[in-house]
Amino acid sequence: MNTADRATVVGVFTDDTQAQQAIEALQQAGFSNDQITYSGHGAASGGFLAGLKSFFTGEDFSTGGAYHDLVGMGMPEEDAQVYAREYEARRSIVAVTGDRPQEASTLISQYGGYGPSRGTARTAEQTTTGIADSDEVRRLKLRAEQLQVYKQPVQSGEVGIHKEVVSEQQTIDVPVSHEEVYIERRAGSGQISDTPIGEGETLRVPVSAEQVQVNKQTVETGEVALGKRALQGTQKVTDTVRHEEARVEQQGDVNVEGDDPGIQEK
Repeated sequence: MNTADRATVVGVFTDDTQAQQAIEALQQAGFSNDQITYSGHGAASGGFLAGLKSFFTGEDFSTGGAYHDLVGMGMPEEDAQVYAREYEARRSIVAVTGDRPQEASTLISQYGGYGPSRGTARTAEQTTTGIADSDEVRRLKLRAEQLQVYKQPVQSGEVGIHKEVVSEQQTIDVPVSHEEVYIERRAGSGQISDTPIGEGETLRVPVSAEQVQVNKQTVETGEVALGKRALQGTQKVTDTVRHEEARVEQQGDVNVEGDDPGIQEK
């Protein structure tokens, strides 16, 4: 692998916490501790910083450790002076050396890293790559609101079930039997009777009948089950969200190049 295949990407951070977050993202992307160099002014927030190399140990950026550390990484002298000044201005610096400069630059940018302003533009032969290339590059971050929907169960009502006693008249036809007395006159035999004629002779015939008696007993006639089940439905949620758009304001005779449809001229 030649020198051109190994570039050093350097990012400047005004917030040391963002610098540490960028380092953690670089490590998760597969960059080793040997490839990452870090010098910050804040307190370390995680053990992932323990294995990193540190630089900018000198006090004089033009002749001390900061300057020589960067030049030793292969950075041009002019660039080393610029980054050293940024460090002296209490900004955190993260440098990544390897054959994946574009990926490293993208990750550093995502966490707020930028290239320091300077008047000399880099040439294509330089192996050190910054996040911003010149004084003329500025970044305007656009943001947008997004709807976040949360669901929580609430009681919308209840169903109760109970029993009550209902009285009603019920009629049943029951067949019953009874005895009745009949009188039938029959002709005598004509024989001579030894019994004298007299009064007071009574003949009694007992008569019986069936009598209906009613008893009640309780039987099960069925049952009612009460339960609940979940039904899936759809409910529309509507709200107003805002987003930011870039607008170009021109004053004087200025040519603006670009075909981004999201940026409109004002």
